[in-house]
Amino acid sequence: MKPGEKLFAYVVATIFIVFLVAPVVWLLSTSFKGQLDIFAKPPILIGDFTLENYREVLTDRRFMGSFLNSVIISSLTVVFSMLLALPAAYGLSRLRSPAKIPLLSWVLLVRAAPGMIYVIPYFMVFNEVGLIDTRVGLVLINTVFTAPLAIWILISFFDGIPYEIEEAARVDGATRFQAFTKVAIPMAAPGIASAAILVFIFSWNEFLFALTMTRFEAKTAAIAILNYMGYEGTEWGKIAAAGILILLPVAIFAIGIRKYFVQTAAGGVKG
Repeated sequence: MKPGEKLFAYVVATIFIVFLVAPVVWLLSTSFKGQLDIFAKPPILIGDFTLENYREVLTDRRFMGSFLNSVIISSLTVVFSMLLALPAAYGLSRLRSPAKIPLLSWVLLVRAAPGMIYVIPYFMVFNEVGLIDTRVGLVLINTVFTAPLAIWILISFFDGIPYEIEEAARVDGATRFQAFTKVAIPMAAPGIASAAILVFIFSWNEFLFALTMTRFEAKTAAIAILNYMGYEGTEWGKIAAAGILILLPVAIFAIGIRKYFVQTAAGGVKG
């Protein structure tokens, strides 16, 4: 790469990083400001340090209850999505049939279709069976939309596992299920971890169905943050503090298993 091209690449990368990070930095800064500093003109990045916003959010039972809902719903969504996606992706990867492409297309269609077209049908059905404003209802909906994503991610990893390795295990007496659980799954660990991260993030950030399918009991943190926007005004300090708290689990989850992303990017299937 020529010096000029290298400089251009660095400039573009820097602008892109600043564009992504700046809102988070400003959100973090706002969460530690008082009302006067938040509305200061011209705006200031660092004001008088205060933890009052975090104290009020952390002692807000409504928000913390919704935060717990998000943790439970997202975690269960990961569990059920992976339970469905792992055997489905493995089966589709090993399928040798003309029906494979239509099946994969159908899986993609479910994930790619706008969520809005599902709102009314799901609302009517869930209202009839008593799943409105329940954690179970949100877990079911999230699983429907995240399992196809996990399937598509996992198929490429199972495709990368040489079939001969499984055949060798079968020759040694392993059943098809044992070859799946003891050979394919360990070798596809980076892909499984990557899929789990994305499923968790999509479920954690899900807004449309959490807004339309919940009232009070199953409200998630992404919806509960709207409580700080009322007729009396918008409590920007609390919104910023709540936003940082919502961001933390995803950041910790991603950092904790970042090595799997490195393996995924490398295209390897090593455990």
